[in-house]
This record gives sequence, C-alpha cells and structure tokens, in this order.
Amino acid sequence: MTPDDFSSVNLDLLRQNRQWQAQYRQLMEWGNLIQPKPELRLADNKIRGCAADAWLSFDGKRFFFDSDSRIINGLAVLFLSQVERALQQGNSLEGVIDELAWAEMLTELGLQKHLSPSRSNGFRALVRRAHELTDLKKSHP
Repeated sequence: MTPDDFSSVNLDLLRQNRQWQAQYRQLMEWGNLIQPKPELRLADNKIRGCAADAWLSFDGKRFFFDSDSRIINGLAVLFLSQVERALQQGNSLEGVIDELAWAEMLTELGLQKHLSPSRSNGFRALVRRAHELTDLKKSHP
C-alpha cells in the first residue's frame, strides 16, 4: 500500500480558528488526504466501535487507514499526522498513542463539544485500535 502524505497537516489551523464550521471544513479537507485502499478493507483491519466503516493496519512503521466517511477520515488524519510527527521526532509509540491524552486534545481544540457521540466514539475506537495494533506488533514482530 502507498502511505498517505500528511506533511501538509498543520494542527495550528484548528487551534487558531475556534469556529466549528471552519474546523469542520478543515477536517473534511484533511479527510481528502486519505486515498482509497480497497486492499485494506478486510475483517481483521476493521475498527470495532466506529459507526462508520473504517479500517486500520500497522506494518511496524506506519499506519494505513481507510473509511467511507470524510469526517472520520479527517479525524484519522488529525491523529495519524501527529503520530507520524512524534515518531519522526524519536518519540515511542507508547508515549504517542494514549487515549486519555487524545481525548484531552479534542477538548483543547474545542472539537469534543461539536463531535456527535458516534464520531467521538469512532475517534476513540481508532486510537484504541492503533494502540492494540502496536501492542500486537511488539509481541509478534
């Protein structure tokens, strides 16, 4: 699979503009960065707990994500771009994939109050699944 390019993602765009409509547009724009990956759409890669169909895999270095929902794609880009950035800075995956820290980030960005319960649950399910996949890769390299 070809990795998606998140180099254009700038989290400050969400921090600077606290209006939900602008943040929503930004997330939708970021969602377009996720390229369709039909080969990813397997039962083993499906994220459970996400109302939209979404799939995630991890090859030991990178995550690969796909969904039919642009807003879920945008939230995944938010998450995965920051994970990639942290890894490039030499941080460990354990320190980067922390469900509580991501919930706090959504609140800090002002997104939590605007996301529907199903989208919030989907985001948490994505973070949880990423954590599970990294744990599996550690125990089965």
